[in-house]
Amino acid sequence: MRFENINIRYILASALSHNAIMVDVRTPDKFRKGHIPMSVNLPLSDIQNNKVSFPKNRTLIVYCDNGGSSMQAARLLSDMGYEVINCIGGIKNYKGALTKNQG
Repeated sequence: MRFENINIRYILASALSHNAIMVDVRTPDKFRKGHIPMSVNLPLSDIQNNKVSFPKNRTLIVYCDNGGSSMQAARLLSDMGYEVINCIGGIKNYKGALTKNQG
């Protein structure tokens, strides 16, 4: 299957227009230190181990630090039958506010 690539700066608009789930594929520790608001954490390692339980009728928008891990995740999720949008540039190029979790 194929997936679309977008610049990270369009993630929120794309999520709204596609009613998509934003998925941070970084480690839980990095996710807690700062993530894009309303995103959920599903580490690349879980995707590689087929631990994915999102509804297939929802588009997934994936991002990571720089874009490499999200590209891998996009390929895997696409092969699993999900409609996927990959964010090029990663969270390091995201200019909006981040949500941080304590703990």
